[in-house]
Amino acid sequence: MSELLPTWLTCAAKRLQTITGFVTVHPNGGDPRTLAFSRYEHVARVASLALMVGEKRGLPRSEVLLFSWLHDINRWPFAHNAEKGHFDGAEDMERFIEGRLPEATVSQAADIARKRVSELSPAARAVLLADIVTGFFEDTLFTITGLNLSPSELPDGALDMLRLPTGDFAFLEELQHLYLLLNRESDVARYTRDLNSLVFRSARKFLSEHDFLNTDPLEDERFRSIRSALRHSYLEQYIFPLNNEKVCHGEMIRRVLVDPVVSRLGGNADDCLTQWTEVDMVAYVLREGLVAEETISALEPRLDYLSDVEPARCFI
Repeated sequence: MSELLPTWLTCAAKRLQTITGFVTVHPNGGDPRTLAFSRYEHVARVASLALMVGEKRGLPRSEVLLFSWLHDINRWPFAHNAEKGHFDGAEDMERFIEGRLPEATVSQAADIARKRVSELSPAARAVLLADIVTGFFEDTLFTITGLNLSPSELPDGALDMLRLPTGDFAFLEELQHLYLLLNRESDVARYTRDLNSLVFRSARKFLSEHDFLNTDPLEDERFRSIRSALRHSYLEQYIFPLNNEKVCHGEMIRRVLVDPVVSRLGGNADDCLTQWTEVDMVAYVLREGLVAEETISALEPRLDYLSDVEPARCFI
């Protein structure tokens, strides 16, 4: 990555290793499993899929890679759980990269973040498609292999739409392998490697079987219908309530951590929080006396929530 991206972007991307992805990265109570869910790995998965799509369409590899790493670069610590009601990353994108890249590139990066499809170049469209599709599979596979939700708890219609063969023994074995790597062996590196492979293969299969690979589907009515159904009837109903609240305490993070920080920082919030890691943010609130240490401990993600509280819903 470093030899193909501007130095400033490589450095900014490294910050994403300690920015929330699917679950909060910090405070983690010493639990190494949370490191598997960083925003950095999400962007790496998006880049892999976008490069594959770009190769199919004969797009410039360097341009696809650049837009992939730009699309999520200015996230706040705790990402969605912090930004809700406080921060619009799409609107902030131009401020964050202004003066560091050509104006046309800055505009395209902002339009990817805004999902303004009609304004995007072919390379930018490939990245937006990869971001949307990668999210479908990350969220589903994290929920099963990371949080231990049985696939039987998820709607058959959504799993069929995703082309995930949950009735296939070999596929279930692969899911079990991932679960054991993370939750029994705490082998974050191998889990991440193998999960990345499964997300990529699943996303490629989805694009291919829906005939979205060789032609750009972003303005296709069927793609929009599938995307809407997966977002509103599936992720928002079955995945996000478990992940964002029961595991990650999203509302509590906003109320007891983010709100006091934003209030204290005022007009400097966007500049500070697009540079800080989650460790930086926690250190700040403790140093400033905004939050007590015992409150920080209560924010630790509960990766074993299902096993501890709703074992009947567990995969393993």
